[in-house]
Amino acid sequence: MRYCCSDLHGCFDEFIELLKKINFTNDDIMYILGDNIDRGPKPIELLKYIFENENIVSIIGNHEEFLLDYVDRDFDSGSTSSWDKNDGKVTRLAIDKLHKDDPVLCKNIIDDIKTWSTCLVLEPFILSHAGYNAEKLKKLPQTIESLSKMTQDDFTWSREDFFKCKGIEDYITIFGHTPTRYIRSILGQKQSNDVWVCGNFNDKIGIDGAIAFEGQLNCINLDTMEITIIPSNN
Repeated sequence: MRYCCSDLHGCFDEFIELLKKINFTNDDIMYILGDNIDRGPKPIELLKYIFENENIVSIIGNHEEFLLDYVDRDFDSGSTSSWDKNDGKVTRLAIDKLHKDDPVLCKNIIDDIKTWSTCLVLEPFILSHAGYNAEKLKKLPQTIESLSKMTQDDFTWSREDFFKCKGIEDYITIFGHTPTRYIRSILGQKQSNDVWVCGNFNDKIGIDGAIAFEGQLNCINLDTMEITIIPSNN
């Protein structure tokens, strides 16, 4: 089976609980839509677990971008104001400790993150952390080939313009980044952390259940579309 979840934000225990609940095996594959770190208590445990398991595949999110920028600046804490404002301190301190205690593992994890894709296409699905740039798409053919015109920021930082607009023809984009209760608030819908399905165009599914904010972890079985929910332990 193929599964998809997003925005774990260091909530390692809930992720392991999810794997147990869906009876995840070596024959299955889990796609994570980025933002595995920050906010929650166990970001390094989660990164290490992803690194050690080939059938757990993550794409990059904006919080991983903060981490890579920090490492590229030689672990300079003076360059982390934006990251810290986005609840990155717990990860920064943890990666500092790992870099000191086990530099080889630290390098392996960072090198692994650098290989993560910004977007995956698993027909009929597009998997992306934040969707893509809908304003840019308006000026392009609304076909799968237009994804090649998107930048990494388009895939990791998009918000309202993406989930309000019609997307790429014949594909359903599954995305995280924006909690589903916030999407519903913006659209004037009843707030909920449950999976959000675009009713206007039927071409988007939002799955960020705000697990790090006392919400829930949403997981979709891409083969059956069954949804599994793990509540926050906070």
